[in-house]
Amino acid sequence: MERPQLNQHSDLASYFRAMAEFRRQLDPSFSVASASRGEYRCSPALVSLVLSGKRHLTLDRLGSFCHIFGLNPKERLQVKMVLQGATPAIETPAEVNLKQTGRRRRVSSSLLKDWLNPYVKDAIRLESVRRTGLRAMFIELANIASERRIERAIKFLRHHGYIKVNEQGQLVESEPLAIVPDAQADKHIKKFHHQALNIAQRGLTEFDVDERLAQAMILPLDAHTYIEMVGMIREFSERIQKFAEDHAQVDRRLYQVIVHLTPTGGAKIGQLKKSQ
Repeated sequence: MERPQLNQHSDLASYFRAMAEFRRQLDPSFSVASASRGEYRCSPALVSLVLSGKRHLTLDRLGSFCHIFGLNPKERLQVKMVLQGATPAIETPAEVNLKQTGRRRRVSSSLLKDWLNPYVKDAIRLESVRRTGLRAMFIELANIASERRIERAIKFLRHHGYIKVNEQGQLVESEPLAIVPDAQADKHIKKFHHQALNIAQRGLTEFDVDERLAQAMILPLDAHTYIEMVGMIREFSERIQKFAEDHAQVDRRLYQVIVHLTPTGGAKIGQLKKSQ
């Protein structure tokens, strides 16, 4: 089943019904009732009414709907612009079905309950850690976390199946690449990005230019070019993920790659036309 496109549906109710079916295809355990649990002012009954066309989606509940149905940032923007009446739906660049790709594993943002968890998970692949164990792990990650924090992360990762102990008694990953969908923009993901940016900021002064790469560009965008840019970045992200899969055995040093497309200020996209 192809990922639903908003411009191919006559209304939002039809679009979200298709998105619910798409999510069930990816994850048979998905249900609107369970995904709605805990959402503020967005009960399963309300979601059902919106899906049946008996209630209209409002902007104050958009965030909850995006989380429930797994909308990515550009899809969120499209729905928001439809609700504001600012512009018709724009075709979304096709996404890769990550569940069916290589040795990746779609995971929830619970992996990021502690932002350190992904760093510990990937550091297990390092040659030094495989050779000498935890002592090397403490050294490799000493710049970003204490030994106690690292041990706590290992306990979490083992308990939730992200890592395991092999026949030689070594800690190894269950899969080389765990993917948290970008639609899950909750507090755990925001904290992880915040800490990743802090590490990058320190790296500007702690590492020589031949050990790191930093690039920044400033450019004006509108609603259409923003979505086009997001599509380009997603394509780049897919290439990086494929690179990580193909080079899963490379194990000398841990790096992070950060890509942020962030407004510098001004009015939100989609509001200008409405105010004119």
